[in-house]
Amino acid sequence: MMTTNIQNRFIAPILSELIVLTCILITGSCNNADPVAPALPACSIASPKNGAEFLKGEIKFISVTTPENEYGTGVTCEIDNTGIQAVPGSPLRFQWNTAEADTGMHTIVVYYEDRDHNETSCSISVSVIEASSAVSDTGRVKDYDGNTYKTVQIGSQWWMAENLKTTHFSNGTGIPLIDDVESWDKLDYDEKAMCYYNDSIAYTGEYGALYNWAATMNGAESSETVPSYVRGVCPAGWHIPSDEEWMVLEMALGMTYEEAWLMAWRGSHEGTKMKATHGWDSCGNGINSSGFSALPAGIRSNNGLFSYKGQSTHFWSSTEYVNITTHAFNRQLDYNQPYIGWFQASHYYGYPKDFGFSVRCVKD
Repeated sequence: MMTTNIQNRFIAPILSELIVLTCILITGSCNNADPVAPALPACSIASPKNGAEFLKGEIKFISVTTPENEYGTGVTCEIDNTGIQAVPGSPLRFQWNTAEADTGMHTIVVYYEDRDHNETSCSISVSVIEASSAVSDTGRVKDYDGNTYKTVQIGSQWWMAENLKTTHFSNGTGIPLIDDVESWDKLDYDEKAMCYYNDSIAYTGEYGALYNWAATMNGAESSETVPSYVRGVCPAGWHIPSDEEWMVLEMALGMTYEEAWLMAWRGSHEGTKMKATHGWDSCGNGINSSGFSALPAGIRSNNGLFSYKGQSTHFWSSTEYVNITTHAFNRQLDYNQPYIGWFQASHYYGYPKDFGFSVRCVKD
């Protein structure tokens, strides 16, 4: 009995100390909790990325993410300590016209105050680079119909600076004009056809005509060489660019060799250099430093329906997809992209040949 009491006298204090120590280790304190500092509000600049480069003259949008201000209450944006205007709607964006900016580095800072009046900020640095001066018109070429097109030299190549709109091949043979949805929908891949957007000749002056691949090639076989040697629908002395000839153009505008062989949107500002300075929706105009003067002519799908005028344009190449004879490569420019698109459709590379796309020719 005495032994048990002695054990209890020694064990009890030890247990008590262990309980206190455990409490301290787990919670940091049993009696007085440390005050928790209020969490700061969070904001981030979703785009552009830190270190991005812009061509002088571009309209850029700065996208901001905050946890509770979906429409931007309490959010402001400054570039080099000067506020810029928010664009109404969601997600929250601010518009910056780089034409008014000096070349060099610029700091973008976003300030955010939450509902509890806690304030924070986030910032990135970007640079504005000088776009090369626009290339002037360097010549003319005439098609069989007598239409005259501006031309421009880009790198080592000479390109038409306007979309083709001829109704005849260079030998005088007429190109079938399909001006209704049902007839276009029934076209086979090897049937030649052309049309005007919305089946209206009124669009020809600005956008040219749309051709399916059979008309573009005029019976020639696929070519991926430089040059392609495919006269196709082009005037005498000119030819349809192969997929690799498009890459030559892209690399002349600054795209790397590795980027040129990627899928989807590729490069950096090459699309902006190709797009005209007018005609594109939602501040999507380019700077046209190349002189290519691309306009958003839209497309005709293989079901006969028209779409994307003002927003997008596609150009045919002379190159079909390997072993998929129903598809051919093309290039795309879009109002909301500074890049050049090389896409697949229906899980194949290229687009079906019975789409109606624009055509640009390259000098032999």
